[in-house]
Amino acid sequence: MTSTAWTFSIPENRVREFEDLLADLNRDHIPGLAARAREVGYHRERIWLQPNDDGSAELIVYLEFDEGVGVADFSERLLAYESEFTRWWTPRFGSFGLPRSVGDPLLSWDA
Repeated sequence: MTSTAWTFSIPENRVREFEDLLADLNRDHIPGLAARAREVGYHRERIWLQPNDDGSAELIVYLEFDEGVGVADFSERLLAYESEFTRWWTPRFGSFGLPRSVGDPLLSWDA
């Protein structure tokens, strides 16, 4: 199993908005998220929002890839995948100024 994790900062004035977006995702869009996961090559995703002392938060994302899928494959497939879900999700998620790609891991191993 190959996995990756990364974090993004959410500014204090947008934390509530991001929590609402994740609530909408969880309530109405999990099937679209699941379809995207199957197509781009991952089978587990965990998301945490860790509050900071200043009121901002760190979004922590953890993914486990399907056999034979690596970070580069995932990034390429994720950017190419389009669906009703991504037409809803991508502009909302992107409005937080999050990068459109993931850098190279500095340390990675399979357990």
